[in-house]
Amino acid sequence: MSAPEVDEVVTARPASAGRQLWIGVVVVVAGVILVNLVAQGLDRAVGGDQPGGVAGSSYATAPEGLAAYGTLLARYGHRVESQRGDIGPNTLPSDATVFILEPSGLTDDDAAALLQFVAAGGRLVVGGSSPFYLDQLRDAPPRWEITGDRSWTQIDPAFATVREIDGAGLGSWSASGSGRPLVGVDSFALLTRESVGRGDIYFLADPSPLENAYLDTADNAAFALALAGDAGRPVVFPEGVHGYGASRGWSAIPGRWKVALALVAIAAVAFAWSRARRFGPPDQQSRELPPARAEYVRALSVSLERTRDRTGALGPAQRWARTRLAARAGLGPAPDDDEVVAAARSFGCTAEEVNALVAPVSDDAGVLALGRAIVRIGGNGRMQ
Repeated sequence: MSAPEVDEVVTARPASAGRQLWIGVVVVVAGVILVNLVAQGLDRAVGGDQPGGVAGSSYATAPEGLAAYGTLLARYGHRVESQRGDIGPNTLPSDATVFILEPSGLTDDDAAALLQFVAAGGRLVVGGSSPFYLDQLRDAPPRWEITGDRSWTQIDPAFATVREIDGAGLGSWSASGSGRPLVGVDSFALLTRESVGRGDIYFLADPSPLENAYLDTADNAAFALALAGDAGRPVVFPEGVHGYGASRGWSAIPGRWKVALALVAIAAVAFAWSRARRFGPPDQQSRELPPARAEYVRALSVSLERTRDRTGALGPAQRWARTRLAARAGLGPAPDDDEVVAAARSFGCTAEEVNALVAPVSDDAGVLALGRAIVRIGGNGRMQ
């Protein structure tokens, strides 16, 4: 076996194994990415199961969320509902309290449905940072400013059990508008109230006292329960204002996400299919090669040595050499010894080599002579 053949056998398996390893790694990584994309889409669609979420949402477990508030209300006898999708007419019970805090959007239809709800006897608690929606609800709403107080002690007697309210101090009402302050004063208030029809709107400048991070400080929990109304009063958190649509699960994933996930899945299947021809029996350790000549000759010599009959063992080689010589010299099919001797000499054979062709081979010298004669007669010799 030559050196290049040895190198080929040695390097063939590692190269193939390395290629299959990388193929496996790519398939696994693609699968992991696909699973994570699906999980992330579903997680976002249902609000997630880790601390996080949108500020002001009853689904949110982040510090700015209201998940703890929803639990508190349920524990004190309120029927709590997180309502997904748009706020439509007659979708809110007239005896309920509705919380809309830190909304990301509030359409004119939403505002009209909320005013209809309040006029029918409902209670609306609304507010948050930079309340862009105030003019949609009232002609003379309170005016919001970014400065606030971390502790409020000027509290209306309507909140009989509340002595202090703590918060993040993220904002306040610098003017009460057409309402009146319940926490604070006209020029610096946390909470104002305005009656509309048979119901009331509570404007909360800083919703942090109701949030997860502050609900258990000072008298915030008592304040939060008082805002919701009497025990047993239904409480609704419209989650559509935080981006939660009516759909859930797979149907809540955006259409473009579904298309992207489908394309990734098709690409992964196509890639695996293109490599399928490599799935099957393992590669051989090395290429199957014919036996080395040296090994063959060594094995033959051992066999000849064991026979201890040189003449009988070398008879077929001697006959082949005579037949080959007759064919190359143009002799008949059965030449006599004289013709063989003459033809062998014409090929350059020595006297010992000529004798090995016509006489029985009985010693080592004869064996070597016959071998040299075969080489000459086989095509390496030239006629003189």
